[in-house]
Amino acid sequence: MKGKWINAAVSLLLVVVVLVGACSEAGSPPTATPAPTVAPTAKITSVPTVPPTAKATPAPTVAPVAKATPAPVAKATPAAPPAPKPTSKPLSKSAPPPKPEKVVALVESFGQEAFMPNGDSQQAYSQLPNYESLWDMEPATRQLRPMLAETLPEWSQDGKTLFINLRQGVQFHEGYGEMTAEDVKFTIEMVAAPNSVSAGKAAMSRSRVEILGPYKLAVHLQGTDWTWPLENATVSRLILPIVSKKYVEKVGEKEAGRHPIGTGPFKFVRHEVSKELEFEAVPNHWRITPDYKTLVIKLISEPATAIAMLRTGEADIAAVPLSFVPEAKAAGLDIRTIRDVSVIGIALGGQYLPAKETFDPNVPWVLAKEPERALKVRKALNLAVNRQEIIEKVLNGIGDPWPIIAAPVNVQASYDPAWKPYPYDPEQAKRLLAEAGFPNGFSVTMLQFPASGHSTRELAEAVSIYWEKIGIKVTRQQIDLATHRTRQTGRKNAGFAFPAWRNTWDDEMIGAASFFWSKSTGFNIQFEYPELDDLIAKGTNEPDFEKRQKINYEFHKKIYDNYYSVPITREHMTLGVSKRIGDWPLLMANPFVTGYEHIKLK
Repeated sequence: MKGKWINAAVSLLLVVVVLVGACSEAGSPPTATPAPTVAPTAKITSVPTVPPTAKATPAPTVAPVAKATPAPVAKATPAAPPAPKPTSKPLSKSAPPPKPEKVVALVESFGQEAFMPNGDSQQAYSQLPNYESLWDMEPATRQLRPMLAETLPEWSQDGKTLFINLRQGVQFHEGYGEMTAEDVKFTIEMVAAPNSVSAGKAAMSRSRVEILGPYKLAVHLQGTDWTWPLENATVSRLILPIVSKKYVEKVGEKEAGRHPIGTGPFKFVRHEVSKELEFEAVPNHWRITPDYKTLVIKLISEPATAIAMLRTGEADIAAVPLSFVPEAKAAGLDIRTIRDVSVIGIALGGQYLPAKETFDPNVPWVLAKEPERALKVRKALNLAVNRQEIIEKVLNGIGDPWPIIAAPVNVQASYDPAWKPYPYDPEQAKRLLAEAGFPNGFSVTMLQFPASGHSTRELAEAVSIYWEKIGIKVTRQQIDLATHRTRQTGRKNAGFAFPAWRNTWDDEMIGAASFFWSKSTGFNIQFEYPELDDLIAKGTNEPDFEKRQKINYEFHKKIYDNYYSVPITREHMTLGVSKRIGDWPLLMANPFVTGYEHIKLK
C-alpha cells in the first residue's frame, strides 16, 4: 500500500514538471537580455543657465546603460516578452465631475486645420487634448512613461522588433468602441502612407506592424532603430495620435480631420475655421478627469491682442513673445517660464542636395562650384550679427547666446566648450564679402511670420538691420506659418532667409533626422549635405549611448565650422496666464502649450 502511494506521488510530480516546462517554453522571453532603447531610470540633470564652460556629465534622457548583445538573425517574429501587469488602473467612477467653468487658450497657428495624423498640422494636433499617444513624458524630467501603451517599450533579443502592450478598456469618443491593436496599426500606416505629409512619416515608414492579439503588436524595424518610440512619444511632437479605424473608414479622412475623434480627456465639440476649437471634458476618463468642463482654443496671431484679452479676462492662457513680457507684466499677468525650449536663429535657405529639383547652385551662400566663396559668405552673415544686443534690446534680456542649432538639453554629453557663440565683427564681415566677390553685398528676401512661443518676427527684423549695415540689401516679406510650412516641405526657399528653431528632443539624432536630413518631411528643414546624411544614418542606427555622443560631436562640429546657419540664442518660453489658473505642471523644455487636462483652477 505504501509503495502504491509513493508511485502515485512520483507520477504526479512528473506531470507537474512536464506542465511547468511546457508553460515556461511557451511564454518565456528570449534568453539574452534585451537591449532597450529607453532607460526608464535615466533622467535629465539640471540644465545650465549659461553655456557650459566644461564638458557636462552625460545625462541621457534615453540611453541603454550597456552595449547591446550582438543580434542573431531573426527567423520570424521574435518571441515577445510576457505581457506585464497593468501600470495604472482606470479612474474610479467616484471621481469629482468637472466644474462648470471654461478655460480659453490662445495660439498663433492651427497649421492647415486638418487634424489627422497624416496631415501637416503637428503644431495644431500636438495641442489637441482629444488625442492620446502610446507614451508621453513626465513633466519635470521628460522621462518616458506609458499612456495608451500599458508599459514602456519592450524589445526583442536582436533589437529589431518593438513589442507594444496596449491598455484594455480605453474607449474612443462618441461610441466608436474600444481602442485596440487594429487602431494603432491603422494609425501608423496612415502616417507612413505615400500621401502623408506628417513630420513622423520618415520614422513610421521604417516600420512594419504585425498584430499579435487584440492588445499586442510587434513593430518590425529596419535595423536597430532605437529612435522609434521617442519619435512618436514626445509631447511637443505628438506625431502619432491614435485614431479610430472604424470612424475614419466610416466618414473618410477629410471629415475625420474636420471632426477629430480620439481617446483623450477632452472630446471634440466644434471647429470654426481660422477662429477657434472647442472641447468638453470627458467624465470619469480612464487617465484623468479635467478640473473644468469646457476648453476653447482660439487663433490669435497678434501678441498685443493676446495680452489685451488676457488682461480683460477674455482669455486665460497665451504664449507671450519675449519682446512683450514687460507689457504682460505691466498688465498684471502671471508669467510662467519654460526654460530652454529651443535654440532659434536664421536659416539660409537653399542648402539642398544638388539632386533636388529646387536646388539653385548660384545662391550666394551655396555657390556649388565654389564652396570656399560660399563659406566666406555664410561666415560674414554670422559675424554681422550682435547676438548679445538682440537678447538685451529685443528679447528683454531673456536668453543666452548659443553657438549651435541644438538645444542644450540634447547636447549635454557631446557639447564642446571650444564652441563659442560667433563674435560680432562687422568689419571682418565686410572683408569676407569682398573676398567672396560681393564687395557691394547682394540681395536677399527675409521671410517674417508668427510662430507660437517664438520671437520669429522680431529676430528676423533685427538680423535684417544688421545685414543691411554690411551692405546686404534685404527685402522683408510677411507670410503666414502655414504658407511657410508648405514652402519648406517642398524645398522652395532657395535664396531666402527665415527664422528657424530647433526644439528640445530626447536624443539629438532624432532632431537631426528631422532638421538636417535630406529625406526629412518636416517643415523646419534647414540645410542638408551628404556628409551630414552619413552621420545621421550612423547615429540613428547606433544603440550605444557613448558611441552616439561621439557621432553627435562630429555632427555639430561640422555644422559649427561651416557656418551653415545663423544661430542666435537659447530660447525660453514665457506664458501669460490669468489669475484663475492655479497649479499646472508644465512639461520641461516643451515649446508648445500642452497638458490642458492638468490645469487646476483656483
